[in-house]
Order: sequence, then structure tokens, then C-alpha cells
Amino acid sequence: MANLNTTQIAHDLLGPSQRVYHQDLTTHANQPHLRIDKLGAGDFVFVDTIPPGQNPVHSYEQKGLLTSVDRPPTPAPSSGHHAAVNLQNITLPDRFVLTGTFIESTKVSLIPNQPPPTNTYAPVLLLSFGTTLTGATSQFSPTGQRLNSPGLAVTPSRPDIPANLSNEVLAAQNPSPFTLVLRAERGATSSAGHAMLFVGNVKADSFDFAFNFASGGSLTTATVLEYIRVGIGTTANGINYRASVYVTEFEIWTPSPNH
Repeated sequence: MANLNTTQIAHDLLGPSQRVYHQDLTTHANQPHLRIDKLGAGDFVFVDTIPPGQNPVHSYEQKGLLTSVDRPPTPAPSSGHHAAVNLQNITLPDRFVLTGTFIESTKVSLIPNQPPPTNTYAPVLLLSFGTTLTGATSQFSPTGQRLNSPGLAVTPSRPDIPANLSNEVLAAQNPSPFTLVLRAERGATSSAGHAMLFVGNVKADSFDFAFNFASGGSLTTATVLEYIRVGIGTTANGINYRASVYVTEFEIWTPSPNH
């Protein structure tokens, strides 16, 4: 498959736009990864959505940035380990697009010689503030791979993408990269979102939604975003497995200043 043209996607979603933050994570571990930083946000910091003891791990490798988290024998809340752009001294425009590209999404058992349990895990592309996480994920479950919007009142759930595409993502040899795209358009009382999932350069799914939280409330222009997160997450069930994924590229796009 040809490489995905994220520049064209950003322009389609925003109109004339500029890439204000870019990490290319497939270079050698000792080389710089931060290529564009017009925001002045600096390099990734690493944050967890987990209590202690669940072995969050990240490492810069030739394939990309590996993010990994364990589900221990003791049941725990939803868990995750994320590379994050620190926005606490940054103001983003009300309209922006995020892209995160991944490869080798895997789940393995923590018990020797046992298959992993059939629980859901997900590479993620998220906005966070306080205890709220919202955005887009690519969920892997016993039935397949699907696009998801965690924490939002979006019904019904998105269907699994075609099996031939998810099989390419999970292939033991030469797995396909896959990309999450998230557009946010913040308003005074509510915000509109658009999520997309690509396998290689093929659009597997996309949908529009509102940033209305299942627990109540909405994302608005008054919401102070703290981080943009990319990495791995798990749901609040299942034990004795490790979920991981390589992040190969991450981008933030905003409207061009003259438009």
C-alpha cells in the first residue's frame, strides 16, 4: 500500500492548513524525532491512566515509539500509557486536526504458555483535561477492529471494519500501518468531532459526532485542554495480559493563519 497522504486529509478537513507539530518516530533511537514544533510545546512527555504497579513501558526503537501496559492479576480500572503533547502553556485554535499512525498492535498473555484473554485493547488518539479522556481509538476485540470514541454519548457503536483490512493490520509478516484521524471544532456551548480510521491508505471507517460526554457535559471553547495523548489503552476488564503498539508518526494541524 502507498503511504497515507495526511497533508491532503488535513486540508480536506480544515481547508488551507499548516502542520504545527510533527513527530516522525521511525528513525534510529539516537536521532531527534521532533521535526516541527510551531506550538513551542516541546518533546513528548509520558503519562498514564493507571494506578501504580501495571508496568507502563515506552521505548524509542527503529520501528517507532513502543508503548506498552500490563493488566495484572488484580482487577484494575481502565489502563493506558501515552506519549503526550503538553498543552498547559499552549492555546490551540478552536479548529484542529490530529493524526496518529501505528503499527504492530499486539496483546500477549502474562502467563507462560497461555493464549491472551479475549479482552479489548486500543491504540488511542485522545484529548485530556482533568480526569476526562476523549477522542478516537482503534479498538481490537474478539470480533475484530473498529473505530471508537471513548467517553462520549455516541450510539450505536461503530461496526467492525472489513476483515480483510484488520487481517492486514494483525498480519504476522509485514503488518500494515493504520492511522487514526481526529478533527475537533470547538464552540461556545458544544463541539463537533470527526474521526477516521485508515488501514494503509484505505479509509476503513469515518463518522461525525458531538463531543457530548456520556457522564454529562460537553467540550467547549472554555475547556482548557491539558494534553494530547497517543499510545495504548485497555478497557476496565480482563487480567493477565500485556497490550502494546508502536507509534510511527504524530501530527497536529491547524488552519493557515491567513485563512
